[in-house]
Amino acid sequence: MTINNVLNSRITEHYHSFSYSNRKIADFLQLNPEKVLMLSTSEIADICGVSKTTISRFIRKLGFKDHLELRSELMLERDNGDPMITSEHSDSGFSQDVTALERLWAQLNAGAAAPIIDKLISAKRVKIIGYRNSYPLALHFRQQLIQCRANVELLPLPGQTIGEDLSGIEADDFVILLGIRRRVSNFRQIVDFLKPFDCLLITDQSGQKYAADVQQMLVCHMNNQQPLDSYAVPMSLISYLVNQSFLKLNEQASVMSKHISTNYRRLGELE
Repeated sequence: MTINNVLNSRITEHYHSFSYSNRKIADFLQLNPEKVLMLSTSEIADICGVSKTTISRFIRKLGFKDHLELRSELMLERDNGDPMITSEHSDSGFSQDVTALERLWAQLNAGAAAPIIDKLISAKRVKIIGYRNSYPLALHFRQQLIQCRANVELLPLPGQTIGEDLSGIEADDFVILLGIRRRVSNFRQIVDFLKPFDCLLITDQSGQKYAADVQQMLVCHMNNQQPLDSYAVPMSLISYLVNQSFLKLNEQASVMSKHISTNYRRLGELE
């Protein structure tokens, strides 16, 4: 499934201006664009918990006259060679994760990964910020990245506010801000503060509203159809970025990793 279909592009363009109901529709259709080809507006409305009129207004907001015109655009892209599912398939949590992983790979395969990996290995310092559910992701990111390079920091320190740490960011640092799902109330202020700096935002589809405010953004589409979130996609992204960084650093990363393993043995920290 292509990440650059006309539906996805227009949703990203308008996401910052969407109402809550519009974002529910947008999140569903970005992850399941084939539903436009398979379902009626009434069926999409039922799934998203909105009215049929809301779906129609949403489609017009994207610049299409109606559902038929949007469907025709997607069918034209399919006829031109872009993959597009046109029959029902399992909507299990696993299948949704697979779909979201395919969308993530489309972003990376389109060239988004290379400049990020270059910065991960060349920046003077890498600073990783994550709150709430994004904190374990940030912690894991740091734990993996320090296996292949030095000067990787997790912000903020436990029990501290972020102001002190943000004041220490320098021009040659690379900042990774994770904001998945329920973000802290001052997240917008953090994004605004980081505008002058080299910053990558890793977010779910709801964070697309910050696209114009960061230098790089990677979207991990989360499954809104399950009661609790799967973090398979952002964890897979972290694994990919760190492993690619390790491979590019080559001997330097191997030396760092071996040194850490030696310390584990000397200190008796692992079985």
